[in-house]
Amino acid sequence: MNKRIIFYLAIAVFIIFGSIDTADAYTVHPGTFTDPSGMTFGTYIGGAEGYGYIPPTSYTWNGNCKAGAGSCFSKNGNTRDWYYIQDTNGPNNPNPLTGLRYDLGGQANKVVVFPLIDHAPVGPESWEYNVYLSNDQVTWTSATLIEYYLEGWTPDPNISDGYTTVWALGSGVTARYVSVTAGNNGNPDSSFYFASFDNEIDAVAGLTESGGGLNTVPEPSTYLLLGSGIAGLALWRRKKSSLRKG
Repeated sequence: MNKRIIFYLAIAVFIIFGSIDTADAYTVHPGTFTDPSGMTFGTYIGGAEGYGYIPPTSYTWNGNCKAGAGSCFSKNGNTRDWYYIQDTNGPNNPNPLTGLRYDLGGQANKVVVFPLIDHAPVGPESWEYNVYLSNDQVTWTSATLIEYYLEGWTPDPNISDGYTTVWALGSGVTARYVSVTAGNNGNPDSSFYFASFDNEIDAVAGLTESGGGLNTVPEPSTYLLLGSGIAGLALWRRKKSSLRKG
């Protein structure tokens, strides 16, 4: 089954016209998610009960651990590479403290989640989780699904890279840590409800409110403006000092 197939006929009809802004304020993109400049993947902290590997071109799975030193949870959870970790607590225990927790490496307003699909139904298996953000891992705020990409992060014939999703806090609100829990309780609307008892998450990454990576290097023009401002301030202070002496 091609992963472009989505279960809402109205959306399927309009895919050819490009991204669709829905009445529920989330946007459906027919293509792939493009990594913004400066995007880095979150570092796994804890909360996983399972791990495995899903081949790019099929909806199958195995319990493989990525080779190398370190725990299987960290190795499978820190990089986008078809290896996944999962929260198996199910929809009846949506506590963010029991979800997959990551350090985003900086203050993020948005989080992009890269899920994997191991079986049907293809759509719900791509959003079988809720996303929460926190600055202290004590108080958690629910993020809202605002975008998803029907081709995941790689085009067909790769099909197991789910619908890549983007979740956001309110304008101006940022957080350092993210928790991805099993089961979707209807975020952003009741049509997304999916009582999954586990999830398969390849990786997550924090984004700025404008959608950039957290480690984005300012453009040279930004440095030029900053330098001009500093130079202008220095000149103003010299002039002010000269007036005092005069």
